[in-house]
Amino acid sequence: MSEPVTLSMAWGIDAETLDKAGVIDVTLNCDTNLFIDPLLLDEASDPDFRDCATKAYEQRFNQLIDLLVASKREGDVAWRAAERHLSFHEVPFTHLGYSSGTGGSGFGSKLSGHLLVVAKEVVDLGVVNPDLFMALALFEGGIGADRISDMTTNIVVGCLARYTHVVATNLGRALAPFTLAGTTYQLPPNPLNAKEPLLLVPKDIVRDLPIAADWDAIASAAQETQDLKDRVNQHVGELWRARTVREKNEVLKSAMASKQSFEFLLDLVRSAADEPYDVRGDHRGEIYPAEIRKQIAQREPLDLARYGGRTLTLDEVDAVVVAIIDQFKHLIEDKGLWRECWNPRHTVPRLEKAMQRLFYAVAAAYCDANGLDISPESDGGSGPVDFKISAGSNSKVLVELKRSKNSKLVGAYTEQLDAYLRAEGAQRAHYLIVDVGNLTPVKIAGLSTARNAILETGRPAPSWIVVDAMPQASASKR
Repeated sequence: MSEPVTLSMAWGIDAETLDKAGVIDVTLNCDTNLFIDPLLLDEASDPDFRDCATKAYEQRFNQLIDLLVASKREGDVAWRAAERHLSFHEVPFTHLGYSSGTGGSGFGSKLSGHLLVVAKEVVDLGVVNPDLFMALALFEGGIGADRISDMTTNIVVGCLARYTHVVATNLGRALAPFTLAGTTYQLPPNPLNAKEPLLLVPKDIVRDLPIAADWDAIASAAQETQDLKDRVNQHVGELWRARTVREKNEVLKSAMASKQSFEFLLDLVRSAADEPYDVRGDHRGEIYPAEIRKQIAQREPLDLARYGGRTLTLDEVDAVVVAIIDQFKHLIEDKGLWRECWNPRHTVPRLEKAMQRLFYAVAAAYCDANGLDISPESDGGSGPVDFKISAGSNSKVLVELKRSKNSKLVGAYTEQLDAYLRAEGAQRAHYLIVDVGNLTPVKIAGLSTARNAILETGRPAPSWIVVDAMPQASASKR
């Protein structure tokens, strides 16, 4: 797969510019696994978008509730109209979600039908809060993050279009007419596919998992939020530790015992939806580090020019990879790049995916800067980085990166990396370990034993390299 291309890269602007504009620097050609959470709409910082989106969301579900109130039995006119209100087509232009923004998951007839049956029971209790559908999504196995985000995008697509028009105009981007949901808007074309528009998404309405798909967040609120905890008896409190479908159904049954019980559930859902995803901290590594990719080679040059302009031998490819690994280690340990491996307070290490993308960005920057006929390829940050000569497959070197906290650190060296070597036809490989803690003597010994075992078979054994990414004191405090 080719290198991830972010919006800032495609537009040729600083990622900071997009951040100041309040929008997400999405990746245009692979997944940005963030999702619009409908329960964050009324907290959006842009007042025009907030008012528009909140009104659209409430209007859609208030109409749905009115139809359920009017329905006397399944299949009558009001019921069929309610089904249509719960039918959502795809709006693929946000580039969020598991499907790279080019597809999505709608509500099928079976799923929407079951949801309506339960919703009707809740409405009959006297609950008329539009958030009731998000609460019910917690208990419906087929309603995951993508469906909730797709549904919300569908409802507020006009608001997103108007927001995008304003932001893109302020950024001086060219616009073109595009029709969405029957209305034509002036929107920026996708730089990678001019036939499609872009919909910019405010960064303060997304989460890595919408609350309605995040059972653990609701369970935490039930156990830890004191004012709510005081309103729930011990039986229900224990039920919130549920994990199985049967146990969750018991929670739903308790919540539907009365109007008061279900409204308590709605309070729990609302109390858990208090913070959007921290795009700057980006602990999941969903935002490709475009600025590092852009600046690193200029700020910290690495001379690989002697390899440029020709097809490289295997030894030369390996030398390039080793040089890039050494430079990455130097940047982390000596030039402050360790900060990119941690949250802003340097208390929690970022996920492995973030570190893989960081290495990817550094490697790509140095390859470009030196005009090498070598291209780093990966699956967009969720797997190994594969360096290969574009002219052929006879000089191929793999780099696999793992966090030191990975529970399968030793096993991945012996099993996963060996499988990649065989599948990719690579001749050499390197195992890069980013140390963010828990790199125990047992793990070190296990890696040494594993490498020696491979060498004893007569096969070349991948080297393993440790990069110390533990937080460092500032120079003034050392």
